[in-house]
Amino acid sequence: MKQPPLPLSYRKATGIENFAVSPSNELAVAYLDNWPEWPSHALLIVGPEKSGKSHLGAIFASRTGGRVLGPGQLHSRLRLPTLVIDNLGPGVDEEGLFHLINWTREQRIGLVLLSRLPVKSWGLEVPDLSSRLLALPVAEIAQPDDPLMAALLVKQFRDRGLDVPPDVIDFLMLRLERDYARIHAVVEAIDLTALEKRRPVTVPLVRQVLADLAARAPSLS
Repeated sequence: MKQPPLPLSYRKATGIENFAVSPSNELAVAYLDNWPEWPSHALLIVGPEKSGKSHLGAIFASRTGGRVLGPGQLHSRLRLPTLVIDNLGPGVDEEGLFHLINWTREQRIGLVLLSRLPVKSWGLEVPDLSSRLLALPVAEIAQPDDPLMAALLVKQFRDRGLDVPPDVIDFLMLRLERDYARIHAVVEAIDLTALEKRRPVTVPLVRQVLADLAARAPSLS
């Protein structure tokens, strides 16, 4: 059954799963929406684990006729309108990334770099690469605010085929830290428990899951 759209969505993602937008990530979305009218040919998007960087990069690449590459593909020379390089950070092939930045600039290719960490935390040893990266515009994705967190909870349950009642979302909103990875971990635990016990997702079940998580790892409570 086709799920109805979330109340917050990335409207230009035609034919692609919706991307929830809020003040936490709207700068990155706005910047990508404005391509190719960028002040630089490249953009760095920095955000926490599970914050939707890869999803947003895939939407952008699809919409612009580009391609998403991994850190092991920095020597690729694809003559496409845009390229997205995912999962960059410490240990990156510095020479490969430096030459890719230069090549995409020469070819007028839009380049989006995705990382969990700011450039200063990468431990770079090539000064020219460090200066190039630090000169790029940066769009930071913050931990979710309340509207985005509610949308993510609904979406992640729906992705697992669970249409949970509003009181479950309200219960979790009052008890969960505003953290993408934490949201993902808790929804996964609730889904697994519901499957194991063959019970619907209700507030009593969620309360028990949170108690079990707290007993195993207090930071997950």
